[in-house]
Amino acid sequence: MEFGKIVDLNRIEKMQWVLPSEDPLTRPFLNAQANSENNKTKFYIGAPAWNHKEWIGRIYPPKTPQSEFLFHYSRNFNCIELNTTHYRIPNPENVKAWVKKVPGSFLFLPKIPQSISHDQGGLRDTALLGNWLKAIDLFGSNLGPCFLQLPPTFSYAYKLELFHFLKSWPDTYELTLELRHPSWFRDGHVLPPLVEYLQGRDIGLVITDVAGRRDVLHTSISAPFSMLRFIGNSLHSSDFDRAKMWSEKINIWQSQGLKQFFFIVHQPDDIKTPEMTDWVIDDLNAVCGAGLAPLARPLLM
Repeated sequence: MEFGKIVDLNRIEKMQWVLPSEDPLTRPFLNAQANSENNKTKFYIGAPAWNHKEWIGRIYPPKTPQSEFLFHYSRNFNCIELNTTHYRIPNPENVKAWVKKVPGSFLFLPKIPQSISHDQGGLRDTALLGNWLKAIDLFGSNLGPCFLQLPPTFSYAYKLELFHFLKSWPDTYELTLELRHPSWFRDGHVLPPLVEYLQGRDIGLVITDVAGRRDVLHTSISAPFSMLRFIGNSLHSSDFDRAKMWSEKINIWQSQGLKQFFFIVHQPDDIKTPEMTDWVIDDLNAVCGAGLAPLARPLLM
Protein backbone atom coordinates (compact mmCIF):
# COMPACT_ATOMS: atom_id res chain seq x y z
CA MET A 1 0.00 0.00 0.00
CA GLU A 2 1.58 3.29 -1.14
CA PHE A 3 -0.96 5.71 0.40
CA GLY A 4 0.76 7.47 3.30
CA LYS A 5 3.87 5.30 3.09
CA ILE A 6 7.07 6.64 4.74
CA VAL A 7 10.32 5.15 3.48
CA ASP A 8 12.68 7.08 5.77
CA LEU A 9 12.89 5.15 9.05
CA ASN A 10 14.59 8.14 10.70
CA ARG A 11 11.40 10.11 10.19
CA ILE A 12 9.37 7.29 11.75
CA GLU A 13 11.67 7.29 14.78
CA LYS A 14 10.79 10.94 15.46
CA MET A 15 7.02 10.61 15.14
CA GLN A 16 4.59 10.85 18.03
CA TRP A 17 2.05 8.02 18.02
CA VAL A 18 -1.28 8.96 19.56
CA LEU A 19 -4.88 8.15 18.72
CA PRO A 20 -7.44 10.94 18.32
CA SER A 21 -9.85 11.71 21.11
CA GLU A 22 -13.18 9.91 21.09
CA ASP A 23 -15.74 11.14 18.59
CA PRO A 24 -18.66 12.35 20.78
CA LEU A 25 -21.09 10.68 18.36
CA THR A 26 -19.56 7.23 18.87
CA ARG A 27 -20.55 6.27 22.40
CA PRO A 28 -24.28 7.13 22.18
CA PHE A 29 -24.52 5.19 18.93
CA LEU A 30 -22.78 2.11 20.32
CA ASN A 31 -24.73 2.22 23.57
CA ALA A 32 -27.93 2.05 21.52
CA GLN A 33 -26.62 -1.16 19.92
CA ALA A 34 -25.59 -2.76 23.21
CA ASN A 35 -27.12 -5.95 24.52
CA SER A 36 -26.87 -6.07 28.30
CA GLU A 37 -26.59 -9.88 28.20
CA ASN A 38 -23.65 -9.99 25.79
CA ASN A 39 -21.36 -7.09 24.98
CA LYS A 40 -18.68 -9.27 23.41
CA THR A 41 -17.35 -8.12 20.05
CA LYS A 42 -16.81 -10.68 17.29
CA PHE A 43 -13.25 -10.23 16.04
CA TYR A 44 -12.00 -10.80 12.52
CA ILE A 45 -8.33 -10.74 11.53
CA GLY A 46 -7.24 -10.52 7.91
CA ALA A 47 -4.72 -9.43 5.31
CA PRO A 48 -5.08 -7.82 1.86
CA ALA A 49 -4.12 -10.90 -0.18
CA TRP A 50 -3.57 -14.65 0.04
CA ASN A 51 -1.32 -15.15 -2.99
CA HIS A 52 2.10 -14.94 -1.29
CA LYS A 53 4.58 -17.73 -1.98
CA GLU A 54 6.78 -16.19 0.74
CA TRP A 55 4.31 -17.59 3.30
CA ILE A 56 5.11 -21.18 2.31
CA GLY A 57 6.77 -22.87 5.27
CA ARG A 58 5.56 -20.09 7.57
CA ILE A 59 1.78 -20.43 7.55
CA TYR A 60 1.37 -22.48 4.36
CA PRO A 61 2.74 -26.04 4.42
CA PRO A 62 5.90 -26.77 2.41
CA LYS A 63 5.32 -27.29 -1.32
CA THR A 64 1.81 -25.81 -1.17
CA PRO A 65 0.65 -25.14 -4.76
CA GLN A 66 -0.72 -21.70 -5.55
CA SER A 67 -4.15 -23.21 -6.13
CA GLU A 68 -4.31 -24.12 -2.43
CA PHE A 69 -3.11 -20.79 -0.99
CA LEU A 70 -6.65 -19.57 -0.23
CA PHE A 71 -7.53 -22.84 1.53
CA HIS A 72 -4.58 -22.44 3.91
CA TYR A 73 -5.03 -18.67 4.22
CA SER A 74 -8.62 -19.20 5.43
CA ARG A 75 -7.42 -21.66 8.09
CA ASN A 76 -5.23 -18.90 9.56
CA PHE A 77 -7.24 -15.73 8.98
CA ASN A 78 -11.03 -15.45 9.23
CA CYS A 79 -11.51 -12.64 6.70
CA ILE A 80 -9.78 -11.01 3.74
CA GLU A 81 -9.67 -7.52 2.28
CA LEU A 82 -10.54 -8.62 -1.25
CA ASN A 83 -8.65 -6.21 -3.50
CA THR A 84 -9.10 -8.16 -6.71
CA THR A 85 -12.70 -6.92 -6.98
CA HIS A 86 -11.37 -3.34 -7.06
CA TYR A 87 -9.91 -3.96 -10.53
CA ARG A 88 -12.59 -6.12 -12.14
CA ILE A 89 -15.98 -7.62 -11.49
CA PRO A 90 -15.31 -11.28 -10.61
CA ASN A 91 -16.86 -13.92 -12.80
CA PRO A 92 -19.25 -16.42 -11.16
CA GLU A 93 -16.83 -19.32 -11.57
CA ASN A 94 -14.12 -17.52 -9.58
CA VAL A 95 -16.46 -16.58 -6.75
CA LYS A 96 -17.84 -20.11 -6.48
CA ALA A 97 -14.31 -21.57 -6.47
CA TRP A 98 -13.20 -19.19 -3.72
CA VAL A 99 -16.21 -20.00 -1.55
CA LYS A 100 -15.57 -23.73 -1.84
CA LYS A 101 -12.08 -23.31 -0.36
CA VAL A 102 -13.04 -21.44 2.83
CA PRO A 103 -14.89 -22.38 6.04
CA GLY A 104 -18.49 -21.30 6.49
CA SER A 105 -17.47 -18.68 9.07
CA PHE A 106 -14.92 -16.99 6.78
CA LEU A 107 -15.82 -13.52 5.40
CA PHE A 108 -14.76 -11.86 2.15
CA LEU A 109 -14.62 -8.04 2.32
CA PRO A 110 -14.83 -7.07 -1.36
CA LYS A 111 -13.54 -3.69 -2.49
CA ILE A 112 -15.91 -1.88 -4.86
CA PRO A 113 -14.48 -1.50 -8.41
CA GLN A 114 -12.39 1.57 -9.15
CA SER A 115 -14.62 2.11 -12.19
CA ILE A 116 -17.24 3.13 -9.62
CA SER A 117 -15.10 4.71 -6.88
CA HIS A 118 -12.47 6.48 -9.02
CA ASP A 119 -13.84 7.09 -12.54
CA GLN A 120 -15.77 10.25 -13.37
CA GLY A 121 -19.47 9.53 -13.08
CA GLY A 122 -18.83 6.11 -11.56
CA LEU A 123 -20.65 6.84 -8.32
CA ARG A 124 -23.80 7.59 -10.35
CA ASP A 125 -23.58 4.48 -12.51
CA THR A 126 -26.35 2.40 -10.97
CA ALA A 127 -26.20 -0.19 -13.76
CA LEU A 128 -22.53 -0.91 -13.06
CA LEU A 129 -23.22 -1.08 -9.33
CA GLY A 130 -26.05 -3.53 -9.99
CA ASN A 131 -23.76 -5.77 -12.04
CA TRP A 132 -21.16 -5.77 -9.29
CA LEU A 133 -23.70 -6.55 -6.57
CA LYS A 134 -25.04 -9.42 -8.67
CA ALA A 135 -21.52 -10.89 -8.82
CA ILE A 136 -20.68 -10.54 -5.14
CA ASP A 137 -24.08 -11.92 -4.15
CA LEU A 138 -22.60 -15.33 -4.98
CA PHE A 139 -20.48 -15.12 -1.82
CA GLY A 140 -23.66 -15.86 0.10
CA SER A 141 -23.11 -16.22 3.84
CA ASN A 142 -19.35 -15.70 3.29
CA LEU A 143 -19.94 -12.05 2.32
CA GLY A 144 -18.84 -9.44 4.84
CA PRO A 145 -19.03 -5.66 4.55
CA CYS A 146 -18.32 -4.24 1.11
CA PHE A 147 -15.67 -1.56 0.99
CA LEU A 148 -15.77 1.74 -0.95
CA GLN A 149 -12.28 3.25 -1.09
CA LEU A 150 -12.46 6.82 -2.39
CA PRO A 151 -9.36 8.35 -4.01
CA PRO A 152 -7.16 10.92 -2.18
CA THR A 153 -8.48 13.63 -4.53
CA PHE A 154 -12.11 13.00 -3.54
CA SER A 155 -12.78 16.01 -1.31
CA TYR A 156 -15.85 17.27 0.53
CA ALA A 157 -16.60 19.34 -2.58
CA TYR A 158 -17.81 16.10 -4.21
CA LYS A 159 -20.21 15.23 -1.40
CA LEU A 160 -23.23 15.17 -3.73
CA GLU A 161 -21.57 12.41 -5.76
CA LEU A 162 -21.03 10.36 -2.60
CA PHE A 163 -24.58 10.85 -1.37
CA HIS A 164 -25.96 9.87 -4.77
CA PHE A 165 -24.07 6.59 -4.45
CA LEU A 166 -25.17 6.05 -0.85
CA LYS A 167 -28.83 6.58 -1.74
CA SER A 168 -28.45 3.95 -4.47
CA TRP A 169 -26.85 1.45 -2.09
CA PRO A 170 -29.28 -1.31 -0.99
CA ASP A 171 -29.43 -1.76 2.78
CA THR A 172 -29.40 -5.55 2.31
CA TYR A 173 -25.59 -5.34 1.89
CA GLU A 174 -23.22 -4.02 4.57
CA LEU A 175 -21.01 -1.15 3.42
CA THR A 176 -18.03 0.74 4.81
CA LEU A 177 -16.28 3.83 3.39
CA GLU A 178 -12.62 4.82 3.34
CA LEU A 179 -12.10 8.59 3.01
CA ARG A 180 -8.64 9.85 2.09
CA HIS A 181 -8.96 13.61 1.58
CA PRO A 182 -8.37 15.77 4.69
CA SER A 183 -11.50 17.87 4.08
CA TRP A 184 -13.66 15.04 5.47
CA PHE A 185 -11.93 15.18 8.88
CA ARG A 186 -11.78 17.59 11.79
CA ASP A 187 -9.91 17.05 15.08
CA GLY A 188 -9.53 13.32 14.49
CA HIS A 189 -13.22 12.81 13.69
CA VAL A 190 -15.19 12.46 10.46
CA LEU A 191 -17.46 15.46 9.84
CA PRO A 192 -20.57 15.11 12.04
CA PRO A 193 -23.24 15.46 9.30
CA LEU A 194 -21.75 12.49 7.44
CA VAL A 195 -21.37 10.40 10.61
CA GLU A 196 -24.98 11.09 11.61
CA TYR A 197 -26.25 10.11 8.16
CA LEU A 198 -24.18 6.91 8.12
CA GLN A 199 -25.30 5.98 11.64
CA GLY A 200 -28.87 6.21 10.42
CA ARG A 201 -28.02 3.68 7.70
CA ASP A 202 -25.56 1.47 9.67
CA ILE A 203 -22.87 2.24 7.06
CA GLY A 204 -19.34 2.01 8.43
CA LEU A 205 -16.26 4.23 8.22
CA VAL A 206 -12.90 2.54 7.60
CA ILE A 207 -10.16 3.63 9.99
CA THR A 208 -6.84 3.98 8.17
CA ASP A 209 -3.75 3.98 10.40
CA VAL A 210 -0.73 4.77 8.21
CA ALA A 211 2.41 6.62 9.25
CA GLY A 212 2.43 9.33 6.60
CA ARG A 213 -1.21 10.42 6.78
CA ARG A 214 -2.12 10.98 10.40
CA ASP A 215 -4.62 13.61 9.22
CA VAL A 216 -7.05 10.87 8.12
CA LEU A 217 -6.85 8.88 11.36
CA HIS A 218 -10.18 9.00 13.20
CA THR A 219 -12.29 7.41 15.95
CA SER A 220 -15.73 7.73 14.35
CA ILE A 221 -18.03 4.70 14.52
CA SER A 222 -21.17 4.74 12.36
CA ALA A 223 -22.17 1.06 12.16
CA PRO A 224 -22.41 -1.93 14.53
CA PHE A 225 -19.06 -2.99 13.02
CA SER A 226 -15.78 -1.20 12.35
CA MET A 227 -12.80 -1.93 10.10
CA LEU A 228 -9.20 -0.91 10.77
CA ARG A 229 -6.66 -0.98 7.96
CA PHE A 230 -3.42 -1.06 9.94
CA ILE A 231 -0.39 -0.28 7.74
CA GLY A 232 2.88 -1.18 9.43
CA ASN A 233 6.50 -0.36 8.73
CA SER A 234 8.30 -3.72 8.43
CA LEU A 235 7.89 -4.60 12.13
CA HIS A 236 9.41 -1.34 13.33
CA SER A 237 8.94 -1.06 17.09
CA SER A 238 6.29 1.61 16.51
CA ASP A 239 4.10 -0.98 14.76
CA PHE A 240 3.63 -2.79 18.06
CA ASP A 241 3.09 0.44 20.02
CA ARG A 242 0.39 1.53 17.57
CA ALA A 243 -1.32 -1.87 17.57
CA LYS A 244 -1.36 -1.86 21.37
CA MET A 245 -3.13 1.50 21.38
CA TRP A 246 -5.78 0.06 19.11
CA SER A 247 -6.41 -3.04 21.22
CA GLU A 248 -7.06 -0.77 24.20
CA LYS A 249 -9.35 1.51 22.18
CA ILE A 250 -11.25 -1.46 20.69
CA ASN A 251 -11.77 -2.88 24.17
CA ILE A 252 -13.52 0.36 25.17
CA TRP A 253 -15.75 0.13 22.09
CA GLN A 254 -16.46 -3.49 22.97
CA SER A 255 -17.75 -2.45 26.39
CA GLN A 256 -19.95 0.16 24.72
CA GLY A 257 -21.63 -2.32 22.38
CA LEU A 258 -19.56 -2.75 19.19
CA LYS A 259 -20.73 -5.96 17.48
CA GLN A 260 -17.88 -6.74 15.06
CA PHE A 261 -14.33 -5.53 14.49
CA PHE A 262 -12.23 -6.23 11.40
CA PHE A 263 -8.47 -5.79 11.94
CA ILE A 264 -6.70 -5.86 8.56
CA VAL A 265 -2.92 -6.20 8.85
CA HIS A 266 -0.74 -4.60 6.15
CA GLN A 267 3.04 -4.71 5.93
CA PRO A 268 5.26 -3.64 2.99
CA ASP A 269 4.55 -6.20 0.22
CA ASP A 270 2.82 -8.22 3.00
CA ILE A 271 5.96 -10.30 3.49
CA LYS A 272 6.02 -9.82 7.26
CA THR A 273 2.26 -9.80 7.71
CA PRO A 274 2.19 -13.23 9.47
CA GLU A 275 4.66 -12.06 12.13
CA MET A 276 2.69 -8.86 12.77
CA THR A 277 -0.56 -10.82 12.82
CA ASP A 278 0.84 -13.19 15.47
CA TRP A 279 1.47 -10.21 17.71
CA VAL A 280 -1.90 -8.58 17.02
CA ILE A 281 -3.76 -11.82 17.80
CA ASP A 282 -1.91 -12.27 21.09
CA ASP A 283 -2.62 -8.69 22.11
CA LEU A 284 -6.30 -8.69 21.11
CA ASN A 285 -6.76 -11.93 23.01
CA ALA A 286 -5.01 -10.55 26.11
CA VAL A 287 -6.68 -7.12 26.15
CA CYS A 288 -10.08 -7.78 24.58
CA GLY A 289 -10.60 -11.50 25.15
CA ALA A 290 -10.98 -11.76 21.38
CA GLY A 291 -10.72 -15.56 21.28
CA LEU A 292 -8.73 -15.56 18.03
CA ALA A 293 -6.84 -18.73 17.18
CA PRO A 294 -3.06 -18.42 16.62
CA LEU A 295 -1.68 -18.73 13.11
CA ALA A 296 -0.71 -22.23 12.04
CA ARG A 297 2.96 -23.18 11.96
CA PRO A 298 3.48 -26.07 9.52
CA LEU A 299 6.03 -28.73 10.26
CA LEU A 300 9.03 -28.19 7.99
CA MET A 301 10.11 -31.29 6.08
